[in-house]
Amino acid sequence: MWESRDVPDLVSVPVAPAVVDRTWYRRVLPHLPVAILIVAYAVRFSLLSISVYDGYASPPFDMALFDQGIWLLSRFHAPYVTVMGRDLFGDHTCFILLLVVPLYWVWPHVQALLVLQSCLLAAAAIPIYAIARRYLDSVVLATALAATYLLNPALQNGNLEQFHPEAFLVLSISLAIYAALEWHPKLLVIAVIASLLVKQDTGMLIIPLGVWIAWRRDFRWGVAIAVGAAAWQAIAFEVIIYAFLGTTSFQADRIPFGGIFGTVRTFFEHQITFWKYATSGGRVFYLWQMGISVGWGFLLAPEIAAIAILSFAENELSQFPYQHQILYHYSMPLVPVLVMGTVWAIAKLGDYWMRRLAAATTLFCAFIACVFWGLAPFSMHAYLHASPSSVEVHDINSVEKALPPNAIVSAWYPYVAHIDHRVRVYMWPTPFSATDWDLYQNAGSRLPFADQIQYLLLPTGGGGEPTVFATIADQYREVKQVGDVVLYQQIPTPARAASS
Repeated sequence: MWESRDVPDLVSVPVAPAVVDRTWYRRVLPHLPVAILIVAYAVRFSLLSISVYDGYASPPFDMALFDQGIWLLSRFHAPYVTVMGRDLFGDHTCFILLLVVPLYWVWPHVQALLVLQSCLLAAAAIPIYAIARRYLDSVVLATALAATYLLNPALQNGNLEQFHPEAFLVLSISLAIYAALEWHPKLLVIAVIASLLVKQDTGMLIIPLGVWIAWRRDFRWGVAIAVGAAAWQAIAFEVIIYAFLGTTSFQADRIPFGGIFGTVRTFFEHQITFWKYATSGGRVFYLWQMGISVGWGFLLAPEIAAIAILSFAENELSQFPYQHQILYHYSMPLVPVLVMGTVWAIAKLGDYWMRRLAAATTLFCAFIACVFWGLAPFSMHAYLHASPSSVEVHDINSVEKALPPNAIVSAWYPYVAHIDHRVRVYMWPTPFSATDWDLYQNAGSRLPFADQIQYLLLPTGGGGEPTVFATIADQYREVKQVGDVVLYQQIPTPARAASS
C-alpha cells in the first residue's frame, strides 16, 4: 500500500508525453542518396568484375600476377611470380598489398581482390563528398559531385581491367587531398605514406601535393612531403627494384625521346617535333575524354587539379599506348584529383546560382561521358565476356578440376588466372618458348626448366602455338578433354625424373 507523503498533488498536473529524439533522422537522411550511390557502385562493379573473371575474360597480365603473388605471401612463400618471371615487389614496389594478405587467410580467391577493388574505388567518393559539402555548403551539390566521380568512365573501365593496386591509390590520394584542404596533418601523413606504398612512381602525385601544401597550408610540411616523396621514388627505383631485377630501366622505353632529359630537351629545342608527338596516337582524344568527363570545370581555378599534372604528363607522353587510353588502370588515380579540383574551382564562384549551374553542368557532362564511354547499365557499351554459365566455361572448369593442386603447369593465356594458386604456373608457351617472361631478354627461347613442366592446360590445336606444341607433343599424354579444352600430363622418363 502506498504511503501518504507531503508532496504536491500530481494528479491534476498534465504529464508531458515522452519526447522521441528524431534529430538523427535529420542528420542521416540528407546523406542517404550519396550512400546509395556508393553502395550501388560497389555492388554493380563487384558483381560485374566477378562475372568477367568467371567468364574467363581476365587475362593473366595483370590479374594472375597479383593473385599468385598475394597467395604466395599468404602461404609464407617468397612472392616470386612465375607467371611473369619476376618478384612481385621487383615488378612494382606495391608494398600496400601486404595489407591484403590477411584477406587471403579468410577468402583465398581472386574474387576477394575484385570485390576489394570495387569497394576501394567506391569509398573514394566519401572524401570527395565531404569536401564538396564543406566547400559548397550544400548536400545536393556535394551529392552531384560525388556522382560525377562514380560516373567517370576512366574509373569504371579501370575497375573492370582485372585488379591493380592503383585502387588503393585512388582512395589514398583522395584522403590526402581532403586532409590537405581541411588540414588534418595526421590523416595527411597516413594517406601520403599509403600512396607511396602503392607503386614506385606515385611520387608523381605526391610531389605536386607537397608543393601545394607548402604554398597554401604549411611551408615546412609541404617541403617535407615533396622531398620525402622524391626521395622514396628514387629509393624505389634505384635501390629496391634494382635489387630485385638488376636494372632500374626495365620500362624506360616507355619514355619518349630517349628518356626524361631527352624529353625535356626536345620540348625546349625541337618544339615542332615535340608537339607533333604529343598530339599523335590518340593523345588529344585522351585529353578530351579526361577533361570532358568532369565538364572541364577545374579550369575555373586549376590549382588542385594541377596536382595531377605530372601523372597526366606521364600517361599522355608515354610510348606505351595503354597509358593514354581511359580503358586501362593508369588513368584511375587522376579521376579523384580532377573531381576534387572541380569542387575547389566551383567553390571559388561567389554566386550561389553560378555554383549550382557549374555543378549541374559537371554532372551532366559526367553522365554523357558515362553513356558514351562508361560501363553503367545505361551505357552504350558493355564489357564483353562469356557467360559464366555457358557451355564453353563449363568445359574449361571441368578440365581444370582434373589438374592436381600445386602441379607445375603451363596453361593457355585465358586459363592462367584461374589456376595460379600454386608455386609454379607459367603462361603458355613459356617455358618452351619464353613469352613476356623475366625482362623479356629470352623471348622465344626454351628456358632451362622446361623439362620440369608436369601438365599442359591448352585448347585443342596447341593454344595458338602449334609449332611449339608439335616439338613436345610426344612428351605428354592426354589426361582429360572436354569440348575444346585438353589437359596433358608429362610422360615420365628417368632423365626427366633426375632433372626435376
